[in-house]
Amino acid sequence: MSKDRIWILLGKQLSGDIAAAEQAELEALLKEDPEAAASGELAASIWQTPLQDVNAADGHQERIWETLSPQLQQRRHTPIVRRLVTAAAAAAVLAATWAGWILLRPTAPVLQQLSSAPGGKSKVALPDGSIVWLNRNTRLYYEKNGFGKQHREITLNGEAFFDIARSEGVPFIIHAGEVNIRVLGTAFNVKAYAGDSAVFTTLVRGKIAVSFQEKTVVMRPEEKLTVPLSGQAGAFEQAHPQKDSSGQLPETSWLNNKLAFDNNSFGELAAMMSQWYGVTFHFESAALQQLRFSGIIDTESIDEALKMLQLSRPFRYRISGEAVYISN
Repeated sequence: MSKDRIWILLGKQLSGDIAAAEQAELEALLKEDPEAAASGELAASIWQTPLQDVNAADGHQERIWETLSPQLQQRRHTPIVRRLVTAAAAAAVLAATWAGWILLRPTAPVLQQLSSAPGGKSKVALPDGSIVWLNRNTRLYYEKNGFGKQHREITLNGEAFFDIARSEGVPFIIHAGEVNIRVLGTAFNVKAYAGDSAVFTTLVRGKIAVSFQEKTVVMRPEEKLTVPLSGQAGAFEQAHPQKDSSGQLPETSWLNNKLAFDNNSFGELAAMMSQWYGVTFHFESAALQQLRFSGIIDTESIDEALKMLQLSRPFRYRISGEAVYISN
């Protein structure tokens, strides 16, 4: 029984899906087994054997055995391996044992997508224990196989706040377009919507490294980094944003259902409001896009928010469905 258990645990270890308690159990069993090293080598050899031409679903488990047998002629584990292969053939049909996973693991990546609906946001937990808040119209992708154990890489399209769980030796990496953010454990905000002219990263605590093309910048707490996606390569802009009256950074105000802006142009604010309200802005002139505003939008409707903006700058607006027209 112990030898069969060793093979099952070796399969889990090679697939990257072994729990800490199972890893400790495997190490103890291997110490007791005088042929432990050979078992590990054989498991690795089987793992690397391509089986794409072997169809276990047909019920012909001997075809799997024929694929593996040449490399096992000089091994002393033939009876155990034959039992393992037989179990693998059944698992291909019933998905019942880890032996089947060892022999017939999927070769194509399995992508998991998380998203927030337009006009809403959501909080999600990743398999490694990290927590992510997704802002409106945001999508996040990661490969499910081995996430948290072999890798922690995700792709972000939109804006999200990350509270990353620590995992020694498995850094958390975010791909936001051409910008890569690497972190071991921290909390930060990333804004990288499709169509944005830059990627904006605001660090709350910890330390992260942001890379774009040939340049890397290490950020410190309460620092904001803007990475322009066009123009001069590596023209990063670092700043220390001012906190609002409640002690919160404006870049993370959306977590509390607030849209904060500080001396932003109307064009920049329109992009923020487009995500906030799920609308599209149309300006009559480029000059209108240069008007600047500061303030906070909380529970106001888009009509109320535009009326509030009119108190500080002269402009006219018209709302038609999901379109907003700004004119002089």
